[in-house]
Amino acid sequence: MRLTSVWTSVVQVFSFLTFSSPEDGANDLSSQRPQVPIALEDAVHHTLSPPSSFHHHHPIPPSSNNVNVDGDEVVPLYTGGKERSYMVNDHPVVGTPKSPQEGGPGGGLNCHYPDMQDWEPCYGPENRTCWLKHKYDEGKRIDIMTDYENEWEIPKGKVRKFYLEVSEQPISPDGATMEHGKVFNRTYPGPWLEACWGDWLEVTVKNNLRWNGTSVHWHGFRQFESFHMDGVNGITECPIAPGDTFTYRFRAMQYGSAWYHSHYSLQYGDGLLGPITIYGPSTSNFEENEAFKPLLLTDWNHRSVFEDWPLMLESGVAPSMTNILINGVGQFGSHTPDKYTLFLDDGKKHLLILINTAVDTTFVFSIDNHTLEVVEMDFVPIVPYNTTNLKIGIGQRYHVLVHGLQNPYEAERYGNYWMRVKPARKCSKFPYGPDEQMGIIRYNTSYQTMEGSAPDPMSEPPLYETTCADEPLEKLIPKIPWTVGNPVNIDPNVDPTTLPPNKRYIFNVGLTMSGGPNTSTPYIPDDQAYARWDMHVAPFRINFSDPTLLSLSSLPSLITQPHLDIVTLPTVDPNLDKWIWMVITAPDKVPSEGARIFFPAAHPIHLHGHDFAVLRQSSKNWYDDPDIGHVGEGKRWFTPDKLNCENELLDCENPTRRDVVLLPASGYVVVAFKADNPGAWILHCHIAFHASSGLAMQIIENKDLIPAIMEKDKPAIEDRCRKWREWHGEPRNLWDWQEPKHFQDDSGV
Repeated sequence: MRLTSVWTSVVQVFSFLTFSSPEDGANDLSSQRPQVPIALEDAVHHTLSPPSSFHHHHPIPPSSNNVNVDGDEVVPLYTGGKERSYMVNDHPVVGTPKSPQEGGPGGGLNCHYPDMQDWEPCYGPENRTCWLKHKYDEGKRIDIMTDYENEWEIPKGKVRKFYLEVSEQPISPDGATMEHGKVFNRTYPGPWLEACWGDWLEVTVKNNLRWNGTSVHWHGFRQFESFHMDGVNGITECPIAPGDTFTYRFRAMQYGSAWYHSHYSLQYGDGLLGPITIYGPSTSNFEENEAFKPLLLTDWNHRSVFEDWPLMLESGVAPSMTNILINGVGQFGSHTPDKYTLFLDDGKKHLLILINTAVDTTFVFSIDNHTLEVVEMDFVPIVPYNTTNLKIGIGQRYHVLVHGLQNPYEAERYGNYWMRVKPARKCSKFPYGPDEQMGIIRYNTSYQTMEGSAPDPMSEPPLYETTCADEPLEKLIPKIPWTVGNPVNIDPNVDPTTLPPNKRYIFNVGLTMSGGPNTSTPYIPDDQAYARWDMHVAPFRINFSDPTLLSLSSLPSLITQPHLDIVTLPTVDPNLDKWIWMVITAPDKVPSEGARIFFPAAHPIHLHGHDFAVLRQSSKNWYDDPDIGHVGEGKRWFTPDKLNCENELLDCENPTRRDVVLLPASGYVVVAFKADNPGAWILHCHIAFHASSGLAMQIIENKDLIPAIMEKDKPAIEDRCRKWREWHGEPRNLWDWQEPKHFQDDSGV
């Protein structure tokens, strides 16, 4: 998609509704009681009606907020504004603690477990660590210590359905119009999708675009035995063609918050994203009805990312950003929206969810004079710790409890405090300093009726570091401990430089001069060689029409194509505790590899399908640097025979684990994950321009187990590809129909 495609490139509108389960028992979910439809006027604002085929055979009540369960009993879909848990028809209902400030159809979501008659709820303000307890076995609980990666230990929830549509419109989140906005549900950000621990989600996406496909990734979801629903076109699927519809089906085995976004080229950078919360326990208590919807923190431009992309390709440097937004609200110029505002209660704890959805910026979040108690990161509950500020990399998420002040008018006479979102130094690029005072915390509720005239805070920020970094690893202690095992993919007696590309485990991030006239490479544009980011053999580039999962029978041939950057893992029994280790480096000038260019830059690295354990994160160079007399830490401490848990410099006892880690500039990370989730997974930088440039690779895990797992859904995936190929094969459908090869001018992801 070149600059021309900006005018019609994908815009996603996710129209969010909940519906009953179809009668066909898709994905063997028919045994799970579906969520009966709620009245359309009770759904999230700006909804679009679904096709009639999605309506239940029973009529929808004209103004109902109820869900039918066994017998004649009726259970409210929402709490009605009063958080409470109770039993109905011998099955548990767990109420969730949404703040009344968030509006909506009637309070927090009620979590229904109709197939768990031997259990009762135990979640509430007095005990947030417990979710369900057994009626007849006092010591048996489903709680904060339950292994959420074991499908047999988590609660058995319901099927919850969402219908989403895709379109395009100008948007003005900060008062200045960006003509080529790509939004969900005619709003930016997209609707907040809510479900419960153990639920099955079915999300139907329709693409109403004229010129481009799309796909939707569910960031951070493990996708256990549903790898083909991961939403990465060219790897797990073909794009959804214009006019086509596809339903993603997967289970919420983890709990916490994340975001969903397009994985088609750069689309999410123009607004194609939204938050998602899976309700479950917490490692610390907080009061009832004191949970706010997620705060999406993002950088923003008044240009489309597709306008910026040619500039990035030409210069090799990501473009400057213009502004910062909280939940799609920012200020620019004279006609701007009011600051994003939350009201706190004196002396109470409030759950705040922070998600970095930026394209190029790490943020440091703080609230003047307030303590943040961190309880979860990236779907991983952690031992709580207190801080005044929080570093959040792109794609990372945190659940924090904001401690309400006992006397909020003592430190600030009006009881108003700034919420600050600062760009981290050397992990951001703004031509001038953006406004860091991005939101307001108020205690005086009378200001709710004083739109535009309530006084601004006069609070001052504390002093803290804003360097480009993750939160310190020693603070991020998972509540459920893991002990990492030695790697099955590293032979201590083999020099890693002698390994074939698909068996490597050390990956160097850099730039490669690639493409150009009279070359056999697939890169576009091809009028000259361009500097593109990569981390393995060559800059990554997928084929929209030929996804990896449908081509595994030709894997030996795929491996020989450098731009597919395939790594194949050893075949192991996924039920055994087997570990894959990887080293990812960001060298400065070394090693010398012909056309490759190395210079220091930090990269948020995201792995699909797994949480990885961070065994080491260092800002020191992995390789030797003779110019400064540096002996690389790789040669000094981490030769193949020392890449194991006997090395005290590697943390194998309950290390930090998450799905996004910051690769320090000039440094390296050593990560490990269990080989227990067969599939084709992408590992990539979450700076959107870097991923589009080619900073990605794909990992094939337990290849022989993949066909049986996806057998039932394979016809739907093949049908989707057939429709895509038909659409893409007609040149008149393409934005540059005279030069069809121009259609894909980036990696595709």
